[in-house]
Amino acid sequence: MNKIELWKHIFWGTVLSILIFFSVSFLSILPQINPLHYYRKGELYNLYIGFPFEYYGQFWFRGCDIPNSEWNPKNLFYDCFLFWIIVTGIYVMKQKNNSQNQQNT
Repeated sequence: MNKIELWKHIFWGTVLSILIFFSVSFLSILPQINPLHYYRKGELYNLYIGFPFEYYGQFWFRGCDIPNSEWNPKNLFYDCFLFWIIVTGIYVMKQKNNSQNQQNT
């Protein structure tokens, strides 16, 4: 595998890791927005985004009319970096294995 092919695989691995990161972030929200869940009188609505590290949270204080939110940029970076390493690494290794198999046949 030459350098141009390697960079091409890293680019497509990065694109895949971005798509997978957005998908997993969306899936981390779905259980929290269950329309069938009935909130009791003392139960407050919370929303947290991020897997495995929570990087965004939205929560209500008692007596407030609007939700409060917080970002954790460090956890966002950790999530993005973790997804990039895993997905791009697997993609590049798979493509390298495929190119070696094609050369051997």
